[in-house]
Amino acid sequence: MRRQALCLLWALVSAACTLLGSAVQAGKLTRFELEVQADGYRLQSQGLIEAPKDAVRQVLTDYSALHRVSPRIIESELVAVTADGISRVRTLNRLCFLWLCRDLRHVQRIRERGYGDFESQSVAAESDLSRGYARWRLEDLGGATRLDIDFSFAMESDAWVPSFISRFVARTALEEDAETLIDGIERAARRRLIQPSPN
Repeated sequence: MRRQALCLLWALVSAACTLLGSAVQAGKLTRFELEVQADGYRLQSQGLIEAPKDAVRQVLTDYSALHRVSPRIIESELVAVTADGISRVRTLNRLCFLWLCRDLRHVQRIRERGYGDFESQSVAAESDLSRGYARWRLEDLGGATRLDIDFSFAMESDAWVPSFISRFVARTALEEDAETLIDGIERAARRRLIQPSPN
């Protein structure tokens, strides 16, 4: 369970926001911690993004475009928004580890607690996560943005990732992917800033 979950997290964290593009500046990962829990994992990270908070928030809430911003996401869909503003988001993520590949389902309910303060709860019955809870917080630094992510999760199965592989590479891979995530968010946000306004 835990080893597969580490690899799933590698995909899901990037899948949430990663966008390929070009930019002079690069986002910076300033904190990364991975904790093994009794029934799963907890990942905490912090990044500095050289783009305004509004632009970063637009990237994080463009749920229907996630399949266009990460090569790991095959499909993404904003399924519904409730009257009290909770977004139901579905993604299908293709995770490949060496020669092993698997398509992973993830459905989550996302709520914005305050402007730039999000929490998400995985829908276990429709996901390959047995549980999942994440909190994403944006802090305005005056032209730049700090992003804090706190993600706890668990999975049911441990069927396809050899333990000797995941044990040695998981932490390094996840940290590198977190760096790619922060950089991808910055690239996407900066591209939004230079897009012309629609007439």
